[in-house]
Amino acid sequence: MNLKELLQQHAFPAQVIDALVKSGIQNLHPPQIDAINKGVLNKKNLVMAVPTASGKTLIAELCLLKTILQEGGRALYICPLKALASEKYQDFKKKYEPLGVSIGIATGDLDSPGSYLNRYQILIATPEKVDSLLRSKASWLTHNLSVVVLDEIHVLDDQTRGPTLEILITRIKQMKPDIQMLALSATISNAKEIAGWLKAQVTYSQWRPIPLKEGVYYNDRIVFNNDSVRIITEDEPDDLNKLTLDTLRGGGQVLVFVNSRRSAQAAARGLCPAISGLLKSEERKQLAALSKDMSEEPSATKVCKKLADYIKNGSAFHHAGLTPKQRHLVEDYFKRNIIKVIASTPTLAAGVNLPARRAIIRDCKRYASGLGSVYISTSEYKQCAGRAGRPQYDDYGEAVLIAKSLSEQNTLFEKFILAKPEPVTSKLGTESALRIHVLSSIAAGYVHDIKGMFDFINHTFLAYQHQGLNLLDLIGQIFDFLHQNAFIEKSGFRFFTTPFGNTTSRLYIDPMTSLTLREGLNKIHGGKNFSDLGLLHLMVCCPDSEILSVGKSDYEELEGLANKIEDELILLPNDLPMLQDSYTFYATLKTMRLLGRWVDEEKEETLCDEFNVGPGDIYRHVESAQWLLYAAGAIAELYHYKKLSFNLENLRHRVRYGIREELLELASLHGIGRIRARQLFAHGYHKLADLKLASENSLASLKTIGKALAHDILTQLHHPLKGKISSAVIVEEPVEEMAQWAD
Repeated sequence: MNLKELLQQHAFPAQVIDALVKSGIQNLHPPQIDAINKGVLNKKNLVMAVPTASGKTLIAELCLLKTILQEGGRALYICPLKALASEKYQDFKKKYEPLGVSIGIATGDLDSPGSYLNRYQILIATPEKVDSLLRSKASWLTHNLSVVVLDEIHVLDDQTRGPTLEILITRIKQMKPDIQMLALSATISNAKEIAGWLKAQVTYSQWRPIPLKEGVYYNDRIVFNNDSVRIITEDEPDDLNKLTLDTLRGGGQVLVFVNSRRSAQAAARGLCPAISGLLKSEERKQLAALSKDMSEEPSATKVCKKLADYIKNGSAFHHAGLTPKQRHLVEDYFKRNIIKVIASTPTLAAGVNLPARRAIIRDCKRYASGLGSVYISTSEYKQCAGRAGRPQYDDYGEAVLIAKSLSEQNTLFEKFILAKPEPVTSKLGTESALRIHVLSSIAAGYVHDIKGMFDFINHTFLAYQHQGLNLLDLIGQIFDFLHQNAFIEKSGFRFFTTPFGNTTSRLYIDPMTSLTLREGLNKIHGGKNFSDLGLLHLMVCCPDSEILSVGKSDYEELEGLANKIEDELILLPNDLPMLQDSYTFYATLKTMRLLGRWVDEEKEETLCDEFNVGPGDIYRHVESAQWLLYAAGAIAELYHYKKLSFNLENLRHRVRYGIREELLELASLHGIGRIRARQLFAHGYHKLADLKLASENSLASLKTIGKALAHDILTQLHHPLKGKISSAVIVEEPVEEMAQWAD
């Protein structure tokens, strides 16, 4: 099917046709043709379960453009991860803004109604952001909305994100029954079941533009699923080096999937000698420049320096311990074929589009608490394998597992290559998931009684999969819980949220987190002694907080810490049942200690070493603590604890920047993080007023400041409308855009 002819048949504007044809697309792929034949351009709902790079996104884009340009409608594109949303935003912006289509992205502050987003014709957002908009009764979101794209629909199966995605799909269907929904995924075996729930057609295909061969390597041979065999003749010390070098010599790139961060770093290091010898001189220069920039950053940690060192040789690692900036640089240089190999944990497989000629799944087992070493799921393997094959570069892709024996070779074939992915199942049926969404439904005015909530739940994927499942008792218990704890109140037969319940829903936190915060704040208001450490401990006691793991070697030190600061802690094991488990109690203390050292301006490198974390882990803990401190401040204001809300706000900004209190004013300047703020303070600039008296040259002479930043600082101070400084002392920005924590 010719793309130009199809677009003309459906009356697409000439400029759109020209733009799409100039992008290099002439004819549609078989799965795309099937989607067209199923009526996707005639507003039919569709589930597309087809491999990566088979053209799912183009079909979605055609639907978006048709509704916007021909019908004056608006579209919502839901991505499960911020990185995916950002990638999609950049892509759409480049392609479609020149055609007059306005593109927006919403992945940030969950406590914002975001009404300004109404001006965009295509809004790209995470499920959590869409859910928060629906909670805040953002009626504009569904006004004129005619298409919703659900990218990576298999996320329904995720314990954390799945319930939110399921609820918002159900809510949008309830509010706009005639809306068109497109669900996309490369790895679902029960596409027909999901389609039945969405009342959709199904396009299911194994076709790929770049053929994928899946095989198992053992004893210098890869046996593929098409019965072909490849002999590996490389003279290298281990199997991973042999397989990698075999691909690189042919001009390909390699992704290596392993089961832990430590393994990713070790694999990247072990591949350096082999890769380095194949680099071209220009590639060496670019890699050396990138390595130098990474290693010379003021906040560079040992992890950063390791990454920088390996990058010089064309090798890199990728895991959640890296900062978003570091991960982005690794991805960008790999896409440009400058970095040749990435060793990664499986998180990369579920992230941005990053194909390679060969995907090596070295570790197909992972440690599971209480179970020992267990095989990863078939779905996870398929996600990793699907990364093999670079469109426009490769004629084929290879996914290779590594076996240690002939018997294991057969097992891996059966377990992964010949097997189908596990079916996607609803994760909404737990009390904790339902509790959150029952409260948000009442707060937003979507339901007012148990029957209304039960009727709504009957339209979810959970109810569709488990027809006849009676959740009435559980929903009734949740209503009782919310009523007894003053989240909702009853008037006749109808329930309404209290100010406390409204605040909890708006803050996008678990009701149990709200109860924990309220109990702690009430104790402080009643006269309980506390410190900043005590407040940080209160935050990490919340169910919504991330907490560090604890090893046996930590216990003695943490026990001593508990005795030392017992009077400063707001909640003790007698106050909170979860803290009665010694492991959990010590984990909260360890996390509190990390945050305490952070706001005391401890170096990132020291924190990474002492707490066995990466800079990306610090980022997540800081982000989590900021949001919970913001939530605590909102609850304190609700109960008129004004002095306490001031303390919480101060501490929130200290956590944001990782600074002591005396640096708060200086850190409010754009471009000034913890390191530069401390340096300015050390040179006598203690307040913004001090900086106003400084000359540009004197500021520029300071280490890490320079002429450009000195000019920007003075512009912010003397011409605030031109600069980025807030009229208040602290600049407000979305929590997740936190950034200059390390200059």
